[in-house]
Amino acid sequence: MDDSKRELLSFKRSDVPKELLRGPDLLQIALHTAVDWAIILSCVYLIFNTDAILYPIWLVLIAGRMHAFGVLIHDLSHLNPKKKPIRFRVLEVLLGYPIGTTINAMAYHHLRHHRDTLMNSDPYYKINKKCSTPKRLLLTIGKGSIFVLFWVTRSFIGTLAYYYPKMRTNYARLFLQDVSGKDLTNHEEVIRCCKEDRYMAAFQLGVLASALTFMPSLFYIYYMAWPVAGIFCIYRLLIEHVYDVVEDRSVYTMIESTFDHHTSLLDQILIGPRNIGYHCMHHIHPQVGFHHLPALQEWYLANCKQYRDKYAVELPQKEERINTNGLEVAY
Repeated sequence: MDDSKRELLSFKRSDVPKELLRGPDLLQIALHTAVDWAIILSCVYLIFNTDAILYPIWLVLIAGRMHAFGVLIHDLSHLNPKKKPIRFRVLEVLLGYPIGTTINAMAYHHLRHHRDTLMNSDPYYKINKKCSTPKRLLLTIGKGSIFVLFWVTRSFIGTLAYYYPKMRTNYARLFLQDVSGKDLTNHEEVIRCCKEDRYMAAFQLGVLASALTFMPSLFYIYYMAWPVAGIFCIYRLLIEHVYDVVEDRSVYTMIESTFDHHTSLLDQILIGPRNIGYHCMHHIHPQVGFHHLPALQEWYLANCKQYRDKYAVELPQKEERINTNGLEVAY
């Protein structure tokens, strides 16, 4: 029987065809970066050249693309480069700096989240994320509205911590979501995050100086988009997991505790940009690039009963016949 058609009863990550497990592609990330910036610049043009009543629409679209920036820089963080060639640096400036983060800071907390997903050592696990709809709404608005500002603030605290080592442990606890309980004063990765924060802080100071002098429009285009983008991001984070403590990272555990969501084209404009809505797929195979996740999901729907059952997808009944070699073939 063709392996791509069989139903896997004892599922392992190694059962997935290798051609579906391709990593992030810098060219794809660069192309999507260009598209997102083109949309933002088009919306800026429309803000100045259409009726003011349409301003909220253009602002929301800009915020959606800033949310997409976070997803693309997230894909770069899975490459986790210790040394950044120029192509990484350019993408970091275009994607990370406008939303207040660096590849290093993203990699610090996000890769630990994947290593210990929904375990007590998961930096993203917070019991207050498992809450009722009204509380979730309050958390989304309250935390989301200051989310990007919080990240931007990190760059200035990180800059100080680079020069004053005694600040590094608290900096990592608060801004990098470190839960190790260790003294991080001389931690190489924390120092690298602090070092990178200096450049991002300089960028943010430059933007603020521009807004205060010759580009006041940045206040109602760039800065007003921050809270909207943050709300989109926090809402997404709250619906991606069950927020119960788990004991392992097996395929079945990831299927039970992590959700795919907002994968349609319309949904991807705001809530699930750049395929981040294929979140269960991403947690089972975090090394896979965002542009390969839809094909990976199709394979799981065809081959993994537990995944298919979770999303209540009914596939056509298999018809079997005997081929010329006397083997059963499934269709």
